Amino acid sequence: MEKQQLEQEYHRLWRSPDQRYWLRAMSLPTLSWVRPFLPLLGLPTALVEQPDIWTPIYEQTTLEYRHRSEEFRNLDIEVRDPAEAQILHQVISKALFKLAEQLGQEVAVEFEHWVRRHFLCHEVELAMNAWNYVLRAGCAPPNSRYDQVPPPDVLLPILSEIKDLVSLQHRIEINEAIEKVAPPPPYEQIPYERMEKCYETLLVQKAAEQTSTMKALQTIAGRLNPSEQSQVMAWATAQAEAIRPAIKAKLQGSKYLQVKLPCSDVLSVFELRICEL
Repeated sequence: MEKQQLEQEYHRLWRSPDQRYWLRAMSLPTLSWVRPFLPLLGLPTALVEQPDIWTPIYEQTTLEYRHRSEEFRNLDIEVRDPAEAQILHQVISKALFKLAEQLGQEVAVEFEHWVRRHFLCHEVELAMNAWNYVLRAGCAPPNSRYDQVPPPDVLLPILSEIKDLVSLQHRIEINEAIEKVAPPPPYEQIPYERMEKCYETLLVQKAAEQTSTMKALQTIAGRLNPSEQSQVMAWATAQAEAIRPAIKAKLQGSKYLQVKLPCSDVLSVFELRICEL
C-alpha cells in the first residue's frame, strides 16, 4: 500500500470519536474480577492464559497518554482532538509492539483487531444484534412464535449447538455472573447519570454476547458448504423481515456469515507504522 493510502487509512481508523474506547477496552485483561470471563470474550488465547504480561504494559500506556495529552486539555477542540488522536495512536502502537515482543506479533494484531471488532465498529455491533435476533428465532420450538420462519433443513443438525450460543437464558446467566463480581461505579454520579454497574461491566457483557453470536455464525459457515450457506442466508433474510423489516439490512447480507472474524482484515499498527504522522 502506498504512503498516501496509508495516511488515508490512518485518518479513517484513528480520527473518529470512538477511539476513546481503546484504553477502556484494553484494560479488561488487567482487571482481576474480569479474569474468570476472559475465555468468553474472544481474546487471543495467549493473552487469556498470560494476562499478567499485559498489565504492566497497559499501566505504562495509560500513564504516558495522560501525561502527554495534558498539555492539550484546555485548547480548542479543533486543535485538541487531532493532537489527542495522534498521541493515542502512538501510545497504543507502542503498547502493541511491546506485547508483540512478549507474546508475538500475531497475538498483538489479534488483540488490536479484538478491540476494533467489539468496541469500535458500529456496523459489527448492529449486525451481531440482528443475527442474534434471527438465530434465536430459528432456535425456538416450532410454532412457538408468531413471527417464526421455519429454518432450512440444512441448519437443523447444528441448531442445538447454535441455541446454546445465542439463547436468551445463556446471555442472562453470563450477565448475572459478571454483575455478581463486578465492582460498583468508581464515583458517585448525579441522579440522572447514575449507573448501577461500572462501565467495564458493560464492555465485558457486550464482548461476551457478541463473541457467542460470532461463534454461532462461524459454526454455520464452517459446517455448511456455499450452497447450504445460501439457503441459510435466504432464511435469515426472511426471518429478519418477519421480526422487523429494519433488521434485514443490519444483517449485512452474508458478510458476517463466515469463519473469519469481523475486522480481521483491518490494517494493524504494524502496517501503519511507516506512515509519517
